[in-house]
Amino acid sequence: MQPAVEQSAGAGAAVGIGFAGSWLEIEVTDTGAVRHSPAVEGNGRGLIGLRERLAVYGGELTAGPTLTGGYRVTARVPWEAV
Repeated sequence: MQPAVEQSAGAGAAVGIGFAGSWLEIEVTDTGAVRHSPAVEGNGRGLIGLRERLAVYGGELTAGPTLTGGYRVTARVPWEAV
């Protein structure tokens, strides 16, 4: 499997996986693009596709910029499908 490359070229990233009650929680954050790094183009459908797939199983996705200039994506998935 090849790693996915997104818009923040040169960014550091962190992944957290845990649980709360009956939910699996996954959080991916990055530090933001490094100055003077080349831009990376995408098709703009990644988050929409993730939201749609999670919704099929009763999950949810939130995504947006962090206060420090990076980006955060959080997914919550129920242990059992609805």
